[in-house]
Amino acid sequence: FRSDLRSLREILVPTPEGAQIPLGQLAHIETVTGPARVFREDASRFAPVRFSVRGRDLAGAIADAQARVAGKVRLPWDTHLEWGGEMNELAEALDRLLIVLPLTLLLVAFLVYSAVGTLRDTGVVLAGIPAAVSGGVLALLLTGTTLSISPAMGFVSLLGIAVQDALLVVDATRRMWRAGHGLQEGARLGAERGLRPVLMTASVALIGLLPAALSRGIGSETQRPLAIVVIGGAVMLSLLPRLLLPALLVLAHKRDTAEELAGLRAAPDGETAPELSVG
Repeated sequence: FRSDLRSLREILVPTPEGAQIPLGQLAHIETVTGPARVFREDASRFAPVRFSVRGRDLAGAIADAQARVAGKVRLPWDTHLEWGGEMNELAEALDRLLIVLPLTLLLVAFLVYSAVGTLRDTGVVLAGIPAAVSGGVLALLLTGTTLSISPAMGFVSLLGIAVQDALLVVDATRRMWRAGHGLQEGARLGAERGLRPVLMTASVALIGLLPAALSRGIGSETQRPLAIVVIGGAVMLSLLPRLLLPALLVLAHKRDTAEELAGLRAAPDGETAPELSVG
């Protein structure tokens, strides 16, 4: 029954007058090649093409796919191409991050100021953030990793690490000044005292995240970029106590007298320096 074109043409179709007319008299019926299923969205027909990403980051894979499609695919005039799926979710997450990141920076700046009490030292502490970001960016460039949500979250984590490391050095330097050391001597001794905890932080990040940074298995496209950013930033931060922070502290306080240096607020004896953690 209806197994061939002849049977289909002989199907009777009732009319409003009550008569029955064979379908073959109303329509032209033939065998053609076409889609097994027809998808529609917003009253328009579409053909979905799906692919999964494995072994690399989502943003980089989509960027490469878009470039190849744009260079090799020529669509008919009545056809257009739309990208969807996780790509749209990635774009929305990046938009949210553009709002969250400035708010996070403002909150961190407020907490740092409440901890150090001066705008100059607040600027010195926050100067570690660009250094950490530069280390993360350099790590992304060296590994050929594309910026996406995962490395962006790694940069947010670096904010907390950078601020905490800088606070330790600033607090140690203030202790040296309160103990009677000169401007440059106190900055040097404070940097030496703050070097050990900074190196410990960098070592923990390197040892703990190195397996994730080298991973190539399922799920590595999420873990690997974040680990690369944090490792690169932590390595760069390990140079701060000896190079950047002492020089910035000397520049920030070069006009202060010995009495003013000794009067700078520091954590009381027996207490630890304030710590911040973001991400």
